[in-house]
Amino acid sequence: ENEENEKSVMSILQAMGVSFFLILITMVLLLGSFRQAFMVLAVIPLATAGVFINFTLFGIPLSFPALIGVLALFGIVVNNALMLMDKINQNVREGFPLYEGVADACASRIEPIFLSSLTGILGLLPITIADPFWRGLGGAIIAGLSFSGILVLFFIPSIYVEFLGKEMEKKHAKK
Repeated sequence: ENEENEKSVMSILQAMGVSFFLILITMVLLLGSFRQAFMVLAVIPLATAGVFINFTLFGIPLSFPALIGVLALFGIVVNNALMLMDKINQNVREGFPLYEGVADACASRIEPIFLSSLTGILGLLPITIADPFWRGLGGAIIAGLSFSGILVLFFIPSIYVEFLGKEMEKKHAKK
């Protein structure tokens, strides 16, 4: 039984690695930048930290379904970060000054990010509460969305300004 559990955990960890790589490729193609792709992917550890913090606080064991939930969480939090990154890029292309473009992007994306996170959380609550087998899966997604949903609105703009701010200001000054 331990051997089977170990195989299952190893297969899900391999799937996480493959999904991370596939998401990276997709982000590079969508954003046209490795740096921006890595910035978007940087929200995955935030969401994963939220899972581990909440599981520890509430005494929820890290089960195989919970690991599947963490894997599903990757795509959800990346989507939220991508919505924000795309809006920042759009604002910069339209000629907004850097800080104004970032602030506008955060203001215009707070509602969609909040509501998409909230609908995911509310949709998973019944199965998480009702069935102990699926508590890990639902709990992982709920914990990760709760933790990263708010932080993404601070994290993405901060690292965008830090790593791309000077470059974007130079482009804006040339126009």
